[in-house]
Amino acid sequence: MHEVAAMQAVVTTVLETMQRTGAVRVTGVRLILGASGHFTEEAARQHFQILTRDTPAEDAKLTISWIPATFQCFACLHRFESCGQADLTTCPQCGESALAVAHQDICAVDAIDVMFAGEQESVAPADQENR
Repeated sequence: MHEVAAMQAVVTTVLETMQRTGAVRVTGVRLILGASGHFTEEAARQHFQILTRDTPAEDAKLTISWIPATFQCFACLHRFESCGQADLTTCPQCGESALAVAHQDICAVDAIDVMFAGEQESVAPADQENR
């Protein structure tokens, strides 16, 4: 449930910011997530898509930047940073299991791209997209 509540706060922030600026649509959101094991990219995208459905942020492009967690190897005690899933992270030196020893449990909006009334989205013609 933590992920849903965090993403609901993100969507609320995005929509309130859009309204405050007088925009009519959100076209993109840049999100910062801490690699703490609470979020996966798939879950963040899924929650965002569901929570923005039927809002001016529906179909907005979601870009995610990860803040790494600090891990320590059980075997060689090497400390390192990684954005990988906590339960799948192994030591880059010896390959053994590692434990997250520090992380930033963060879910924050970094930037919002909006569109104002009268603006048109720029869409490349299909034949020019692959050039």
